[in-house]
Amino acid sequence: MSYYPPGPPTYPSGSFGAYPPPRQPKNRRPLTIALAALVLVLALIVATGVVLVVKARNGDIKIPGLTLSATNDPGDDPFTAPILVTNADLSDANRLPAQIGAPDNGARTVNGTQAGLYASTGSASCDTAALSNRLMASPDTARAWASVFGISPASIPYYLNTLTPVVLTADTWVTNHTYSSAGAHPFQSVLQAGTSVYVDGAGVPRAVCSCGNPLAPPAAAPIGGYRVIGAPWRGYRSTTVTRVAYENQHVTVVNNTTTVVPAAPTPAASTPNTALLTLVNLFTSQLTAQRIGGGLNLTGVPPLTEQLPTPAALNTAYVPDTEDDATANGLERAGSTQAAAEVDERAVANNGVPEGAPESSAVQSAEAESASGSGSSSASGEVPQSVIAAPPSTPAAESTSAAAGTTTETSESSETSQPPSPTSFSGVGDRIGSFGFDRDGGSVSCTVPATPETSLLQLSCSDSVLRSVSAGSLTRGAVTSATDAHGVWTLSLTEAGGSKTVAVSSATWETIPTSTVPTTTEVPTTEAPTTTTVEPTTTTEMPPTTDELVPSAPAQPEAGLEVPSTTTTTTPTR
Repeated sequence: MSYYPPGPPTYPSGSFGAYPPPRQPKNRRPLTIALAALVLVLALIVATGVVLVVKARNGDIKIPGLTLSATNDPGDDPFTAPILVTNADLSDANRLPAQIGAPDNGARTVNGTQAGLYASTGSASCDTAALSNRLMASPDTARAWASVFGISPASIPYYLNTLTPVVLTADTWVTNHTYSSAGAHPFQSVLQAGTSVYVDGAGVPRAVCSCGNPLAPPAAAPIGGYRVIGAPWRGYRSTTVTRVAYENQHVTVVNNTTTVVPAAPTPAASTPNTALLTLVNLFTSQLTAQRIGGGLNLTGVPPLTEQLPTPAALNTAYVPDTEDDATANGLERAGSTQAAAEVDERAVANNGVPEGAPESSAVQSAEAESASGSGSSSASGEVPQSVIAAPPSTPAAESTSAAAGTTTETSESSETSQPPSPTSFSGVGDRIGSFGFDRDGGSVSCTVPATPETSLLQLSCSDSVLRSVSAGSLTRGAVTSATDAHGVWTLSLTEAGGSKTVAVSSATWETIPTSTVPTTTEVPTTEAPTTTTVEPTTTTEMPPTTDELVPSAPAQPEAGLEVPSTTTTTTPTR
């Protein structure tokens, strides 16, 4: 028996017949490496696509989002459950007049201590003890919340004790935060007027009562470079969105024009009960002097081991910690407050209006009409700021206004070919008591009620037309803000046909009368001499008051920290 020699079989030279020799296997290692590299590249592309999708859901990687948060809406991924105690409605009469504030980056900037910027119900609208207890009960949540303010979790009760719950009287731009196990995630947001928030001694919003989310000042970027996320509410206009001025800014009046100048305001107090804000009472519409902080009983809480940051130190433009946060909030890079170049360019292209905002399409239409020579100020579709201060009282009126472009008059001066003369002011006081304006070639004079009881005042006018006006627009600060560089004061009036803005020709200042409170009580005498004991009186640094509101503690406060009752004093409307 014969055997084939070891190794591969051999074949005779020449023809291989019907069965050619098998092909030797090639080295496939390079091909495997190439395929692996291709798969890796594809995986990276897919991963990038996923990131882009996630970015798009949170505000798009190229067009950062500006989330519209309706009144007391907790939103997605809140820090805590709601801690609201009361939920009073904000009437149009108690809203911050649209004339107050200075245009800045497409919105309007106001001082945090501006009278009437915030409102109160006369008692605590949020349960501060509940917020503290809920945060401290979750170490991860407390750590994320405290990181926004640069404090340790153990200092949260002490920091909350420097804040006070108030109600926004204007749509307000802030840097909001959501919560996840990875920490606090910042995003740009506009909180609707009527939302309950906490503010510090500088009047800067610091937390939302409906969700416990921590707040910071907004990014220093033009609002027109963002994209609106969420449904706009009735009366929303990007041009009337407010933001509190940064610490190195101050809203002032120069040559009768409200501007933002780089001057540091008065340092705000960092300890409880030393800062003072002037709030508007939602029920009485009277201005109320409110001390900030001191709402918690810290008995039994471990001592404070660090110095809390001052309101001034925290009142700076938002600074992103990561590149992702910078992109999502429209800033150039991590650690910078500079707006991204594309955000600035988009704001210019959008005429300062965010993409998707109600007035964005109207602005574009107005530009087209202006280019064709047929545009007009009333056809721009953008309601003047002075008109927004008194929106239509019913949805039907609003829809009628929208259908007609606008039923309000931007100025009575449009009836004449020449600009109006400067307003002539006379008298002494802190609010307007009477004023006059021209209508249909004649002069109309109106008198303001001597003792205003509400913030929407019914006027008595010489032409017998029923008109009303916001009390806040008659204060000295509002009048100054609504007076242009030529000295013309414009005022928004509400009539049967809608809101009309008039150029006031003359106005008289007056002092609001105050009710007198007896300082002594007369005790009837009898034949027998009696001894009258007079309790010693105490004086405070507060201004004279007309009545005293003592808020009650929140209903059924949670176990743990207690909220002592505080005293709120009221002063006459100015």
